[in-house]
Amino acid sequence: SSPTDLDQDTIILRDRGDDEEKNKRKVVDFADNEQTILWRKNLRIINECLSSHWVDVDMSDAQWDKMQKVIIKKKERNRPVHLNRRILFRIFSNGSFKEGGRFYRAWWKEIPSHYRSLITINSTPTDEYDYSTLNPTMMYALAEKELDGDAYNIGIDEGYRYIIKQCFNAMVQADGQLLQKPRKINMDVLEMSWRDLREKILCAHKPIAHLFFTGIGNDLQFKDSCIAESVMLQFQKMDAPALPVHDSFIMHHRYGGELEEAMRKGFHERFGSDIPVKEEILQAL
Repeated sequence: SSPTDLDQDTIILRDRGDDEEKNKRKVVDFADNEQTILWRKNLRIINECLSSHWVDVDMSDAQWDKMQKVIIKKKERNRPVHLNRRILFRIFSNGSFKEGGRFYRAWWKEIPSHYRSLITINSTPTDEYDYSTLNPTMMYALAEKELDGDAYNIGIDEGYRYIIKQCFNAMVQADGQLLQKPRKINMDVLEMSWRDLREKILCAHKPIAHLFFTGIGNDLQFKDSCIAESVMLQFQKMDAPALPVHDSFIMHHRYGGELEEAMRKGFHERFGSDIPVKEEILQAL
């Protein structure tokens, strides 16, 4: 079917599969219920909004060709980016409609992160609003505790924040003690072993230490996908596309204040507590 076909079934359920080969998880059939029908209807509304606006990248043909080569070289991507792929699909994991549920397959999810600052909506520049501490904030809310400060500031140089965030999320996703470093995390720049960093994160987050290594990650993804759905629906009412990435939204810069309010509302509806939303405008590298 065409990438712009709004009648495609956009709710997808995948089986448990092999954790190391997430891309090979099979799509499974399911019987619709009231919830899946509502999710599909909501996603149709969101996709209609996305399809009525032109999302592009402000780059030269040479930059575009270079980016395409980078993407095709990546093992997990064997297709070029097509700008007409603007339809979001909501993909649930582990054969459960309570796990996963994030939004995928639109082209802006497939480009390397340092190109995202070049994205335009209707030829107007955009900003990326980050909510990368959502996972720890949700965990503290579940434990009925309050997160104080930056979850990824654990007394290590701030230049390594990205690695700490990766490690934190791996510990959240794992359903075992994770005594060995995950393959995809490169810690070469840190003068610290995986086990030492693992302990440092646990010590920094004693109030939620019991939630690590329980496989709670897919449950948290479901919760953050519900917040993202509510945010996108709120902006659709203003005919303003909000482009979801894994832990941020790309939007026209003038909507920063409204996005913060929409995130607060979505979080409060699900957790009954407030969220500290950090606005982080990412620049091109």
